[in-house]
Amino acid sequence: MLELYPHIQEVLYARSWHESLLVEMLMDFVFAFIAGLGFAYGLNPLKRTIFWSALFAGLGYNIRFGLMQLPIFSFVGASFCASLCIGLLAIVVAKRVKAPIEVIVFPSLLPMFPGSYGYKSILSLLSFVQQRDDKARLDYLLLFFDNFTIMFSVSLALVAGVLIVFSIFYEQSFMMTRGIKKLSMRDH
Repeated sequence: MLELYPHIQEVLYARSWHESLLVEMLMDFVFAFIAGLGFAYGLNPLKRTIFWSALFAGLGYNIRFGLMQLPIFSFVGASFCASLCIGLLAIVVAKRVKAPIEVIVFPSLLPMFPGSYGYKSILSLLSFVQQRDDKARLDYLLLFFDNFTIMFSVSLALVAGVLIVFSIFYEQSFMMTRGIKKLSMRDH
């Protein structure tokens, strides 16, 4: 009977029925948190901002994952909304910890960069150059443009979401570091 209704069979054997969606989101949060922590630590920011960057990396990754589960959001739209949320949260936290917004936001966005699509686009471009068959060359060229377009549009959406927040709160971004005394290199 299930052979007559392939869409029911698809729902029954979907990944979310076999693995808990919550466990998957928790694992994604942990790995994005660790990646955000690494990116934040690598950029040598103030110590009080490292945790927030890592936390926002995990939250942003989960926001994007959650929005992509809905049928109305694409990879690009979900990335835009996630970066917008990260930017808005960073405004609140940056004022509290008296740090520039950029120090918190940019390490948080890096785990959401679509690096696999960039990697696939380079591989398909190299395969395009090496092929002699015209049909295979066309396939690799189309694959290159497909992967490159996804990588570029998601990257643009991540930056655009944060830039909208920066432009709305432009005046407040200058006041984030007010009230702190100058730090020496040892306090960093």
